[in-house]
Amino acid sequence: MRVEQKRVVYTYKIVIVGAGGVGKTCLFNRYCFNSFNINTMMTIGINFHSTYLKLHYDLSEDENDYYVVNAIFDFGGQERFKPLIPQFLEGASGALLVFDSVRYPSLEQLDYWYEQLIEKAPSDIPKLLIGSKADLLDKTPKGEIVKKEVILEFMERNGIDGFYRTSALENYNVLEVFKELTNLILKKNQVEACVE
Repeated sequence: MRVEQKRVVYTYKIVIVGAGGVGKTCLFNRYCFNSFNINTMMTIGINFHSTYLKLHYDLSEDENDYYVVNAIFDFGGQERFKPLIPQFLEGASGALLVFDSVRYPSLEQLDYWYEQLIEKAPSDIPKLLIGSKADLLDKTPKGEIVKKEVILEFMERNGIDGFYRTSALENYNVLEVFKELTNLILKKNQVEACVE
């Protein structure tokens, strides 16, 4: 059986960072493998996988299909893995900063991850803020849900390019997040194309 080789024209490194237990690995697994496990174990160190997204050129008459490859790194958020993180952030093209939509401390802990990112990756890389576990919003008392004003303040203070609520359980906004981040990376690199 012959496997068709994809024409890869761009390769980017995307990092997913945030505190332990916020849903980074569930987001990673849903996007990379379209799978979800309610009993996902804490990530030991780092998960890594590459994905392909098809490029769309508005003005191109070329009928060939071209792809961008995203090398996606999902980091364990526990204290014991923090010494390993800086070296893996180097060379990142874009970042997803993830917090738990119904757990305030997880947003506060993003300050640490943001500082690490800025220190080790180019400071102007596209960054999206992700509020995970959106499926829990209707089942959680209003006082426990991270308020929009707090989210906007974090974004403004850190120059974040956008915000999405996601649910890996319900596959809500997962693909959209990775497409949006990839398109921001393409735009930053002055590529006149977008992912479909």
